[in-house]
Amino acid sequence: MQNSVMFGMLLTLLDKRRVSRKFLAEKFELSERTVSRYMDAMAGSGIPLYSLRGPQGGYTLSDDFTIANTYFTREEMDRLFSCVKAGLSAGDGLSEMLIDKLKNVAGHKNEQRFLLSNDWLVIDSGTWNKPGAVRSKIDVINRAIVTNKALNLQYIDRHETKTHRLLDPYYLVLKEGVWYTYGWCHIRADFRLFKLARIRSIFVTEQSFVRKTADVYEKLKGMFHDSPAVDIEFEFSSTVLGEIEEWLGVEAVTERGYKYVAAATLFEGSALLSKLLSFGSSIKILSPAHIREEVLLECRRVIRYAES
Repeated sequence: MQNSVMFGMLLTLLDKRRVSRKFLAEKFELSERTVSRYMDAMAGSGIPLYSLRGPQGGYTLSDDFTIANTYFTREEMDRLFSCVKAGLSAGDGLSEMLIDKLKNVAGHKNEQRFLLSNDWLVIDSGTWNKPGAVRSKIDVINRAIVTNKALNLQYIDRHETKTHRLLDPYYLVLKEGVWYTYGWCHIRADFRLFKLARIRSIFVTEQSFVRKTADVYEKLKGMFHDSPAVDIEFEFSSTVLGEIEEWLGVEAVTERGYKYVAAATLFEGSALLSKLLSFGSSIKILSPAHIREEVLLECRRVIRYAES
């Protein structure tokens, strides 16, 4: 048996956690019977490998099994990972094997909770009530970005229209506390931002892609928003001062007597209405009148629904 092939299978299992015998046979260009012999040899050497029967069967590893991560510091791992990713488009197979090794030498225990963690920065992809709520989607997108594989996803836009998309993912984006993925949409033949919360299903395809020239920073300027902008002014109490300053910036807030006033140009729509309502009785809309009426109307709907 070739130890390099067996090690490659182990890395594949560490990355995907569950694979079929057919998948391994196709990836390593072996017969399914040979794959079975390799799996038996690994199990016999003490690796906690399990065989699963049925249509969704295959092989899986114990959740707490990882490769020792003492060889590199986190900074060294990040640098190596970036360098290998840059050469992945060559498609020679060696880069993909290196990516598998680097991802699994880094280990999984800390990654299960935090998207990014080092000595000075922690990014948690979950919420206080439900840690890792979007982590499964982020994991899938990360895997597609690293391997230059297209994503098949079902997406529901803000008009509640359901579409199936084929997306070449380039970036994961966090803006205003909301997660997006940015990449080339095959249906629209253009670059698009997709909100992760609106993705209903997602999986990595076997279709490879070559990166096009893209400018995600231009897309994030806000010009992609097709809702009309409105100049809004509202009064609020000191209890929500920190939240308002975090949302609009310190420069948007001024003191007026015992109250504070915020003025900003924002995009209209359900997102703005939800944001204003989230402050409850701590704010009062001063202008424009139609935004104030929308807030009042929604409050009346809430009361009627509560009393029904």
